This record gives sequence, C-alpha cells and structure tokens, in this order.
Amino acid sequence: MTKKQEIYIHLGFWVLFIGMNLFFDLVSERDFLGLWNVLQFIAFNILQIIIFYLNYYWICRKTVPGKKWAWLITGQLFLIFLFPVLRHLLEEVIIFRVTGIHNYDVDSLLTPFYVYDNSYYAIRIILFSLVFYFVKTIWNTNQKMNELLLQKKQAELQNLKNQLSPHFLFNTLNSFYADLMDVHPKTAEDLLKLSEMLRYITYENENDKVYLKDEIVFIQNYISLFSRRFDNQVAVDFEVVCENTNCQIPSLLLIHFVENAFKHGIVSDTEKPIKIKLKTTENHLFFNVENYFIQSESYDEKGIGYKNLRQRLEILFSKNYLLNIRKSDDLYQIELQTPLLK
Repeated sequence: MTKKQEIYIHLGFWVLFIGMNLFFDLVSERDFLGLWNVLQFIAFNILQIIIFYLNYYWICRKTVPGKKWAWLITGQLFLIFLFPVLRHLLEEVIIFRVTGIHNYDVDSLLTPFYVYDNSYYAIRIILFSLVFYFVKTIWNTNQKMNELLLQKKQAELQNLKNQLSPHFLFNTLNSFYADLMDVHPKTAEDLLKLSEMLRYITYENENDKVYLKDEIVFIQNYISLFSRRFDNQVAVDFEVVCENTNCQIPSLLLIHFVENAFKHGIVSDTEKPIKIKLKTTENHLFFNVENYFIQSESYDEKGIGYKNLRQRLEILFSKNYLLNIRKSDDLYQIELQTPLLK
C-alpha cells in the first residue's frame, strides 16, 4: 500500500464516519445548530481522530512489529482511560467556558460512571484503528511476499538459462578429484571444496533455510578458495562462537557480506585483516564483518543487493532484526542480528 493510497483510504473512512455521526445528529430532536452542539460535535470528532492516530501511529507501531502483545494491551487500556480525560478537558472545561453548559451532570464528571459511559466510544474508535493497522500490515506483507517470490522466480529462470546439468558437473569434478588425488593432493582438496560449495548452492539452498553448521562450512570453503587465489597470503580472522550449530538460518544470508568484504576490502595486509565473527545465543544470531578498503573503492551499500537483502529480512523477521552498516574513511563494518529460525 502506497502512502497516497493510505491517505485516500483514511480520508474516505473519516468522511463516512463523521458523515454518519452528522446524519444521526441532524435527525435527532435536539437543536443541532446551537453553539454548544456545534462545538461539542467538532470537539468529539477531533477527540476520536486523536485517539485513532495515537493508537495507529504510536502504540501499534511500537508493539506489533516486535510482537510485544502485553505492551499493546497496556496501550489499549491507557487509551480507554485517556479518552474520558481528554473529553472532559474539551467539553467540560474548554467548551463550558465558552457556552456555560455541561454535557454531564457535574457530580458525575471524572467518576467511574463517566469512564464507563465513555468506554463505548473509546473502544469503538480503538477497534477501528486496530483493524486499519492490521489490514495495512497484512497488505504490505503480502505485497513484499509477492515481490520476493517474483524475484526468486526470475532468479531461478536466469539460473536455468545459465546452468549446466548439475549431475554432469558434479560427476566431472569428482572425476578430476580422483585423477588429481595422488598427483596433486592440494589441488584435489581445493577441487573437492569447490564441488561441495556448488552442491550446497545448487541443492541445499532450494529451501529458504539451512543449518548453521552447513553455512559455516560454506564460508570456510569460500575463504579457503579465495586465499588459494592469492597464494595463501590473505589476512582474515574468522571467529565462530556458537552454542548450537544445528539451528537454522535463512539460506545464503551471510555469504553476501563475506563476499563483499573480499571483493572490495584489503585482503593481504596483516595489520588490517578482514574480521568475521559469528556468534549465537539460545535464540539469536550475531554476525559482524569488518574490513579496511582503499578509498577509491566504492561500496554500493544502497544497491540492489542490499535492497533485496533488507526486503528479505523484513519479510522473515518484520522489525525484529538489526542490520547496521557503518562506513568511515577506510573502514567498513557490518552488524547483523536476527532471531534463529524455528
């Protein structure tokens, strides 16, 4: 849902909502055009708009994405009691000073009866705002899911256009491995790592999630093969601190950051090594990558790769994740925190 669509929907709702209130007041027996009635009608609808958007833009935004349901319920109760307080201020203080007329009997103002009598109007407008927020959330989530599915299908189509038969490729690599094992064992070992990486990308990542232990091996193989290209002169520190490597994470999530560090970073300076740290707790994954780079290099942190990655994280974890990208004069740092998948 675009911002423009959202504005039109809200305008339509308020025109209908206030219009119905106006109609019922006009057909009632009271003198609607009296000064007190006009001011009370305006103030009461302004109050409902205030409560609606306090819930819609503040309480729901702060609680629903992080699934803080207890705080959401607390916020609704707060609004139920805030409604009569604001109504008292508008009608019994401000409008009373202008017209000299009370809406309620003076003895019942800000009593349990007053709160109870206003609870219907408070709960009604709160429910409207909740419905609007959840419909918007579901709408946006479905849109993002459809976009991601479309991107995935396009990537799969492109992959089908470019790939050889996987079985043929792996069988050929295995034949090379067998031939080289006795003559060039180091080359054979690297060839086996390459075969494992290709197999992992081709088969293991058909699902949206993988075991963390497999992702760690994949990163280790990537680092090893990259180091081989530079005669093992690559300066990299890969630290793994995991309580449980049998947990699951989104497939091919971490390699994006590792690949960027090796592609753009300084790789051969032992004084400025690439630092990669992977840590898990019982329920969360923490991944940090830090690398120095030559100032002429241009990181595309706002490019299509990061955009797709953020969309994917948003769909998987809503707001319950952290991705910080910090860039100084010659240092690039990535900090990623996500829940572990169930």
